[in-house]
Amino acid sequence: MSGNRQTIDDSILEAAATWVARLQSDDATAIDRQAFERWLGEHPDHRTAYDELRALWSDLGEVPISEGRLGELQTQRRRRVGGFVGLCLAAGVAILSLATPYGDRWRADYYTGVGEVRRIALEDGTEVDLNTDTALVVRYEQARRTVRLLRGEAFFSVAKNPLRPFVVEDGALSATALGTRYSVGSVAVDQAAAVQVEEGRVEVEAAGQKAVLGAGEAATVDRQGRISLSKADVAAGTAWRDGKLVFSRRPLSDVLSTLERYRRGRILLVDEAAGSLEVSGIFDLRDTDDALRVLEASLPLRVIRLSDLMVVVQSR
Repeated sequence: MSGNRQTIDDSILEAAATWVARLQSDDATAIDRQAFERWLGEHPDHRTAYDELRALWSDLGEVPISEGRLGELQTQRRRRVGGFVGLCLAAGVAILSLATPYGDRWRADYYTGVGEVRRIALEDGTEVDLNTDTALVVRYEQARRTVRLLRGEAFFSVAKNPLRPFVVEDGALSATALGTRYSVGSVAVDQAAAVQVEEGRVEVEAAGQKAVLGAGEAATVDRQGRISLSKADVAAGTAWRDGKLVFSRRPLSDVLSTLERYRRGRILLVDEAAGSLEVSGIFDLRDTDDALRVLEASLPLRVIRLSDLMVVVQSR
């Protein structure tokens, strides 16, 4: 185990990243440093993990991270759940955590891994396309068919059965098919739940409110349960079913957030000005590295690849 990065426990990496963050802060005390030295001496892998993460911090020495942005990153870190692979960042250090959704996968009847998109057929003939990092539970009862979306996003081509309505629930809303093709899901933990209708009609219900959507319409539900309706380019919004990500005049911050969903690790945007740049294009979701290369070549950006699990983006 000693000296081999591939076999160092995630708990050690997490502790090492925490020590890097602590020792680089202005309020690190002598007691902290003494505790750190004791921790280093407890196992040879502690030194290996610390040296690696400290080197990553040094690599980012020229990357500015504002105080406000650092606070945002720390907040995002606290929201993460599941398994952890530690990496650290500059100017205060943000911890990289990979939200490994094992809990949802254990409960799920069907799921996809990060970067995986696949189609399944349910026993009633309904076809479901699962987007990246998605998990769902299927329950058939006498009076209705229910899909519980535990995480992620899915597109449903519903087999008609007027006697057994098809309902998708994701915790924020329920979407009942009235003979249709539609998607349901939240693309990030801090984003609203959404429904997009490609064909037919869908009845959306949230917090006692109801709305019926037709083809080309979308509904989002915010954290207060309020439903907002809008027109939608459903083909573009669900192009992931064909392995593509389509953007039309989208802020770079949104594009990077989407790309991050299809790769392991983090894409860290440390520059607010860069985040507002508009992006239009079509990318292959199976090759997010190529998408980053295209963005760097076509926009005034610098993409810094610290490791397979950490990419930093800033203005050039």
